[in-house]
Amino acid sequence: MESGLVRGAAVMWADNQALKLQRRAHIMWDNGGPKTVFIVKKTGSAKTTAKLKEIAMWLHKQGIRVLVERPVHRTEFPEFEAFDAENDDVDFCVSLGGDGTVLHLTSLFVEDTPLPPVISFSMGTLGFLTPFDAGDFQPCLSRVLAANQDPVFCTLRTRKRCEVYWEGQLQRVHHVLNECLVDRGASPNMVQLEAYVDGHHITTVQADGLIIATPSGSTAYSLSAGGPMVAPSVPGTLLTPIAPHSLSFRPLVVPESSEIEIHLPPSARSHARASFDGRHTLRMLRDSSIRCTTSLCALPMINMGYLDRDWYEGIVQKLKWNVPIRETDAADIAAFTSRNLMRNKGVDTQSQSGIAGNSDSNGSRKQPDVIGPIGKNTVSDDELTAEQVKEALQQYKASLQPDIAEPTTAGTPHSGR
Repeated sequence: MESGLVRGAAVMWADNQALKLQRRAHIMWDNGGPKTVFIVKKTGSAKTTAKLKEIAMWLHKQGIRVLVERPVHRTEFPEFEAFDAENDDVDFCVSLGGDGTVLHLTSLFVEDTPLPPVISFSMGTLGFLTPFDAGDFQPCLSRVLAANQDPVFCTLRTRKRCEVYWEGQLQRVHHVLNECLVDRGASPNMVQLEAYVDGHHITTVQADGLIIATPSGSTAYSLSAGGPMVAPSVPGTLLTPIAPHSLSFRPLVVPESSEIEIHLPPSARSHARASFDGRHTLRMLRDSSIRCTTSLCALPMINMGYLDRDWYEGIVQKLKWNVPIRETDAADIAAFTSRNLMRNKGVDTQSQSGIAGNSDSNGSRKQPDVIGPIGKNTVSDDELTAEQVKEALQQYKASLQPDIAEPTTAGTPHSGR
């Protein structure tokens, strides 16, 4: 067990110790278990407000001190104490919302010191950082509270320390969980940036922008810009251009230990804009730069499954990554294709459902009066024969097979490329 990496807990690494990865681990509480919990909820949602109260009351009955954000304490829950990042010693955090709520929670810990573990309940939209169901909070939190007896699994997600400089002087520092973005802002021109890795100039960026992303951020803005999906335990940093001028400028993955510096040269045509996890937007003046290094302390995210299972399930279930067409989908497509076949043969097909005026005075269905290309000759979905659906399904499946050219020589298939 190793202490000092996660606030209030010791960690036992799950990966081979010889590899020195230090990303996937089991955590066990120090000093008998957690005593203080910080709950952050999605703003403007009555659902998350009700769930926060329910969870907070349950934790209070377990003898746990509950903290909430100061605005929430002031306007909604004065019965719970307000969180103070400088003075409160939080044992673990609860997030109620989506990925944005987790990013907001992370931004509240501004110093690069060991962070408390976070358990995130999905109450937002698409989320890769929220594997837990808020309806099952009691067994989930009971399991976390008992981690001093039975360790829970977590992933230490890398953060980036982003230092903003202007004319060589440090202006501000931000820690990001997803990405640092430098783009053209309101300017109609492409932004021109000089990119350095470990002090070496690697390229001049001419694009709408550049994303410096962590593995956690690889499924966020970087993915929308064409970047790869990277498992959160991979020690790397992504450089993803946004609409680059050169088509050969592809996304790049560099070691997470590398220092990345993005400089806006004095000769740039316009200023640029920078943001950090979608927050703290600032204007980058000419001769300013952003230096990105790996934060000393990662964010411990409590997982449902072992190793990276939560992440793989997330990209499959939420992104539908490489999910094959199900048989039910194929049947729906076959029915649609069958109607098209009938229409091509001169018979107009139209479903009876959902059309105004489909019912008579007794409420029973009647065939809509539709004139087809050969007169009044309509066919409803229910009247499609089993043979027609079967034929259409076979044609659809055949259309999914790749075209294979005849072999150019005996036993040597032609690739077609």
